[in-house]
Amino acid sequence: MQTARVGPSEWLWKEGGGYYTDRSDDLVLRPVLPDMRRVRDWRLFQVFELHGGLVPGSRVLELGCGRSPWLPFLARHVGCRVTGIDIEPHAAELARANLRGAGASGEIVCGDAFKPRDHDGLLERFDLVYSMGVMEHYADVVERLSVLAAYLRPGGRIVTTVPNLQGVNWLMQRLGDLRTLRAHVVYDTQALVEVHEAAGYRTIASGYVGFFDGHVTSAAGTTSDFRRGLHCCVCRALGRCSKAWVRLTGGRATPELSWAAPHVFFAGRLVPDAKAETGR
Repeated sequence: MQTARVGPSEWLWKEGGGYYTDRSDDLVLRPVLPDMRRVRDWRLFQVFELHGGLVPGSRVLELGCGRSPWLPFLARHVGCRVTGIDIEPHAAELARANLRGAGASGEIVCGDAFKPRDHDGLLERFDLVYSMGVMEHYADVVERLSVLAAYLRPGGRIVTTVPNLQGVNWLMQRLGDLRTLRAHVVYDTQALVEVHEAAGYRTIASGYVGFFDGHVTSAAGTTSDFRRGLHCCVCRALGRCSKAWVRLTGGRATPELSWAAPHVFFAGRLVPDAKAETGR
């Protein structure tokens, strides 16, 4: 398997880098949560529901959890015991604030998720490890996925979603800025399955998630006010068109297409003895 080429992305997650626009105080007052009236959020929840193996009391770990809307949702609406980990102190604080604002309990750890031996209290503890928009930033993704097995209990599962930067979304990100586009590996379903299976996971399901989201791309890396403004206007227009279509069709004509859906997902289970086979 060839190593993917990807540009640096650490700048995105820094405070003021462009990805996180919320403040902790605001999240405490107005927490960000999934909206089940939105096609994207509803279908992401279906991935958890159908393929995550979650039941009340399940232990769940989110990697790259900054300002996570899903940790408080899974805690309150599914009854999971949730933990998040993020390497950026600012992002970790946003996750804590969002949990507080939503009235959900959970643990947020600031540290490198890909160094599990630095987090002994988290080893072999979780029924599900998931990430949303993390793994596409790494060239050595197979190695990183393989070390995440250390967090899983026997029979534990992994769910990974990455932005679908094919088709319309690729064009939109190209309009937004090249720096952000180059900070991502572009995955289709086959490629996402291949890296997980190479890391020792058995596929449960994979596919595209959501109908279309005009705001899946970003202009955070551009210094051009014109390009940023143009990207914002086009995103807003496409987002409104998508919402209008969903209302018009009652949510029925919303296929998850490779050239339009906002996310690609993988759900899998650790292959028996995979930890031993890889020396973990």
